[in-house]
Amino acid sequence: MNRIALFIFLPIILFGLPYSAMASEVRAFHNINQLPFKQIFGLPSLENNPLTEAGRFRINVISNISNTFDISNGSDNIITDTETVRASLVLSYAVRNNWQLGVELPYVRHNGGFLDDFIYDWHDFFNLPQNGRAKDSSDRIQVAFLSSTGASFALNSSGGGLGDIRINSNYTLPWHNRALIISTELKLPTGEFAKLTGSGGLDFSMGLMLNDPLSLGKYRLTLFGGLAGVFLGDIDSDMSAIQNKFALTGRIGVGWQASRFIQLKLQLDGHTALYDSDVKEMGDSGLQLVFGSSIILSDSTCLDMSIAEDISISTAADVAFQLALAVSY
Repeated sequence: MNRIALFIFLPIILFGLPYSAMASEVRAFHNINQLPFKQIFGLPSLENNPLTEAGRFRINVISNISNTFDISNGSDNIITDTETVRASLVLSYAVRNNWQLGVELPYVRHNGGFLDDFIYDWHDFFNLPQNGRAKDSSDRIQVAFLSSTGASFALNSSGGGLGDIRINSNYTLPWHNRALIISTELKLPTGEFAKLTGSGGLDFSMGLMLNDPLSLGKYRLTLFGGLAGVFLGDIDSDMSAIQNKFALTGRIGVGWQASRFIQLKLQLDGHTALYDSDVKEMGDSGLQLVFGSSIILSDSTCLDMSIAEDISISTAADVAFQLALAVSY
């Protein structure tokens, strides 16, 4: 619990550092929906600030840990009691001015975890609903789904491995001191659906982002937002019969240069339904609120800390914590 408190309150402690006219570019959090049956797809983390100077590299090491407990019954039935760890190495290179190519190498693991007691106590302290959580059933793993069509899946033991590798391209178009970013991404079937480390299919997305540091620049605010369409390849199981073949994903957010060393950021991430199902964990659109800070360690190094909450209950992981280190050169 002390580690979680430090994660949450460290940016507040640092917030008091004085502001300097020197400001860094605001980059959106690299967030995806980590609900086990949704994180297998190639929903892009829309980037608002890719490299634009030819020859530059960026290395981004991202660690995510999410916790979910949900049970729903209807024509379909689902139980999701798991903690998911996703660690990614993202390598980016500007091959030409305004054109960045990148690759993401993820590792995904589902297990019983350690956050259940903390989340139960948090809900109890603030008199929030537990939604089926119990004190005596902490740190277990059970992910199961049964559809009225007969499609089914079950995962009852910890495991992980290489996730689905992503290859992406971002082209930046300057626009009245703002930037329009045209993005494409291909997700390869390098993970395994049996372990929920991938879908077993090829996914392809195209999107457009706007990065706007000008409109509210006098308040040291950067606005960003965008939308992408995703073509979803077939899951490598009988669950492909209930998946959708196309989805929209979007993001809108704001970042504030609070001081020379601190950015505070807030973003709303969402996507349309990925499955045809009457349980909201599967059949509803997903919506997350992501908030946190970036600590500017140097002109080329930045440390991100964020928390994502499912503001549309049960459509994303209950809570997800992220720690990421980005280095450019």
